[in-house]
Amino acid sequence: MKKIFKTLVAAVALAAATTSASAQLYLSGNFSMMHEGGEDEATNTKKAPYNEFIIGTEIGYYFTDNMAVGADINFEHRKSYQDADKKYWDARNTLYFNPYFRFDFVSTEKISFGAKAEAILGFGKNKDQDDVTGKNSTFGVAIIPVLNYKFNSNWSAGVSFGRNGLSWRNTVNKDKDGKKIDNDSDLGVDLRLQSLTFSVVYTF
Repeated sequence: MKKIFKTLVAAVALAAATTSASAQLYLSGNFSMMHEGGEDEATNTKKAPYNEFIIGTEIGYYFTDNMAVGADINFEHRKSYQDADKKYWDARNTLYFNPYFRFDFVSTEKISFGAKAEAILGFGKNKDQDDVTGKNSTFGVAIIPVLNYKFNSNWSAGVSFGRNGLSWRNTVNKDKDGKKIDNDSDLGVDLRLQSLTFSVVYTF
């Protein structure tokens, strides 16, 4: 965890140092959430609820008109229930530091559309209804489509098509003593409308 914060500080320092040399440094904030539940129409029974929210920031630097490097820093909270009565549940809080390279296929005065090739690095804690705690770590890679609309030279709105786009990630869960409980690998495409991430972007 300390290495992540050191890397983050170094990235911020580098961005600050390059601000005077170029007006292509940008900073954004984003928030997204997801809820699954309700009633299963096939069985007329209530579904086990699932809740998730992500809040974060992004810092990047365009070193050409259509290429940039940067990092997403996100906090993610997930809570899933085993059944509809919410008696049994498990929750996971994870901090992600994801460095990326961005390439814009289309870049005009108002619109930029491209994709980010991103490394996924996450560390966090788990908890369940019995107050049993543990740790989690995630690593992986992702290709994420991104679109920005520019209101003026400084402000723009952004949207990412899926939190993970096309991604592969591996998550390891451990108990509080550091013993591995399970190891979960996932390869897939997340382009669902409910998983869109919106952001407000400021360019210096």
